[in-house]
Amino acid sequence: MRFFPATGTMGTLKDGSISEYGDTSMAKLIGMSGDFKGREYPIEQGEIAIGRKADNAILLDHPTISSHHCRILRAGDSCVLQDLDSTNGTRVNSRDVKESALRHKDLIQLGSIEFLFDAPELASSGARYTDANAEMATGAMSAPQDFASISPFGAPPKERRGIWYFALIATGIFALLALAWFFLKLLNAA
Repeated sequence: MRFFPATGTMGTLKDGSISEYGDTSMAKLIGMSGDFKGREYPIEQGEIAIGRKADNAILLDHPTISSHHCRILRAGDSCVLQDLDSTNGTRVNSRDVKESALRHKDLIQLGSIEFLFDAPELASSGARYTDANAEMATGAMSAPQDFASISPFGAPPKERRGIWYFALIATGIFALLALAWFFLKLLNAA
């Protein structure tokens, strides 16, 4: 339960998220993409299960999220993210992971949904993490089909080299034909 000062009420939203007026000092996931953009999910002590099924502490109803996608284990000043063999994978700062310690401002991607791990109390506590227990996921790495970048700068422009290669080859062939025609004219004249 949370107290929301703006409305003077206690509670959480149906999907487990807290409103924008909720507690700003505790660790939370902040949605950065899709329907989850701007939603905040508190990370309290213990185990926080995340997935598409209703029995998860954080319910994310999205086709790229597995029924039991991952969990966050929080004990004191440390938070560890564990992938639960999800179909579309779990990434921390663009790296596929099976397990990873979380730091303030880490970017977490579950399926095609991105979240910011906001934990100012962990950053200010001086807690140190090691990636000794981080495992790199194996297999092909690719973005899900419906993945869309949230970058405000958009995608970098694609280079159009194909047309230039074609133009260069056509010019070369034309030059060779012109040179051959010139030599044939020169030989016929002699």
